[in-house]
Amino acid sequence: MGGVPEAYFLTGSTVRTFNIDTDSADPDFDQQLADTWAGLPPGWEEGIDGAVDLGQGYLYVFRGAEYVRIPYETREVEADYPLPISGNWAGLAFETIDAVMNWGDGKLYFFCGAQYARYDLPGDRQDPGYPKPIADGWSGVDAGWVGSGLDGALNPGNGHAYFFKGTQYVSVDWRTKRQDGVPQTVSEQWAGLVGPYDAVWSAAASAPSKVGDFVARYGSYADASESATGVPALVTLGQAALESGWGEKAPGNNFFGVKAKASDPPETRQLVRTHEVLSRPDVQFPEVISVTPRPDGRYDYDVRDWFRVYPSPEEAFSAHGEFLRGNSRYAPAFEHTGDPYAFARAVAAAGYATAPNYSDVLASTMRSIEAHR
Repeated sequence: MGGVPEAYFLTGSTVRTFNIDTDSADPDFDQQLADTWAGLPPGWEEGIDGAVDLGQGYLYVFRGAEYVRIPYETREVEADYPLPISGNWAGLAFETIDAVMNWGDGKLYFFCGAQYARYDLPGDRQDPGYPKPIADGWSGVDAGWVGSGLDGALNPGNGHAYFFKGTQYVSVDWRTKRQDGVPQTVSEQWAGLVGPYDAVWSAAASAPSKVGDFVARYGSYADASESATGVPALVTLGQAALESGWGEKAPGNNFFGVKAKASDPPETRQLVRTHEVLSRPDVQFPEVISVTPRPDGRYDYDVRDWFRVYPSPEEAFSAHGEFLRGNSRYAPAFEHTGDPYAFARAVAAAGYATAPNYSDVLASTMRSIEAHR
């Protein structure tokens, strides 16, 4: 199937590993939840509802109205967990979930009953307009088949996502979100699996073709910027991918979310809808759509603000490097030009973006890109 090497299927307290390279599961390697992760809260060893890897070195595991975070390095639940889902995943419409899946492009999908919600990792909040019926968001997926909800959802990074229900599953094309064919029997296509399953998960998979396409299209511009300014090409590509949704949202060739001023020449600026996380509820913008308090005491802003316009992508990449090199607030980053990840952390610490988890999400995006360089 390609993509990540393994996926995990849970029935009750038993985890079965499916080897994607060999396209088979071996029951001899079944493991109990209690042996899989240390420090699970009481009762969690009996079963969970879902798990997701954000690509940051942690697995987030959900049961009932709570979740825990487990570092891959220790495989032990971190202190101060479990925490309630409500209030810790900003704006998420669900207090419990049936399944959760990382789409690999900065978006998570949470499923509850017949609905789903899309969660934006860079912005650390649910996207506007959700929840929606699963059948409306995934073309061809029948509402009758979904019924009261999915059992599991999986994106192994092979260009398809898989929804599991009872002893059946459907395949969905990653790019079009359209169902491939009709529901299939799990046991006929997934050797060693039968179903039903209580939870399905895998390591984080990068966007299967977007990453390669993005690197092929814009990598040379990032390399040229590194030669001219010292900004590591991996950082440049990571920021461009994160800010532009892998190049799909770069109005006016603005790949880096670079702001403009109302006094700038009209041909160099544009009003763009954007999201900000700020510490005050009274910050002024050309247009404020909404201001919503966050659980952490800050505020989610949905606004329209002025952003730069560039004649070409090449000029946008060049200007990005020159901006970082010429701005004293980012000077500490240039002590780490040989370490792109340290450089990225320094840029984030200097306040490049307002999202509180920007550094982690940028690092995850860079790792996806690095695999294609």
